[in-house]
Amino acid sequence: MITAASANSASALPPDQMADQGLGRDAFLRLLVTQIQMQDPLEPLKAENFIAQLAQFSSVEQLENTNLQLAILHQAEATSQALLLIGRNIATGEGGISGTVDAVVFVDGQPKLLVGEQQVDPGDVTRVW
Repeated sequence: MITAASANSASALPPDQMADQGLGRDAFLRLLVTQIQMQDPLEPLKAENFIAQLAQFSSVEQLENTNLQLAILHQAEATSQALLLIGRNIATGEGGISGTVDAVVFVDGQPKLLVGEQQVDPGDVTRVW
C-alpha cells in the first residue's frame, strides 16, 4: 500500500523519467523504499503486500528486458533484410528513386540502402526485381 507521503515523493521524480516510462524500475524502488521508511511502526507492511510488490517489480523488470530483446531482434531483422537487397534493383514509388542497391550504410543505427549516391530507407521500397 502506498501512503500519502510516498505518493507525494513520486511527484519529486524528474519529469522526463515520469513522462518517458511512467513508473519504471528506479521509480518503483524509490517508492517502495519511501513506503517502508514512512510506514507506521505499530502497523508495519504485511508480508503478503510486500511480497506482492516485489513480484510486481520483478514483472516490470522482466517486461523491460523483453522489450529490449525485441528491439534488438527488430534491428537485426531490419539489417538482414537490407543486406539481402544488395545487388538487387529497387524502386520507391512513382517518380521516386530506382536503381541497383550498391551497399547498405547505417545512419543513427538504422540501415539505409545506397543507390548511387542516394540513401533510401528500406521501408520506402515498393518494388524489388
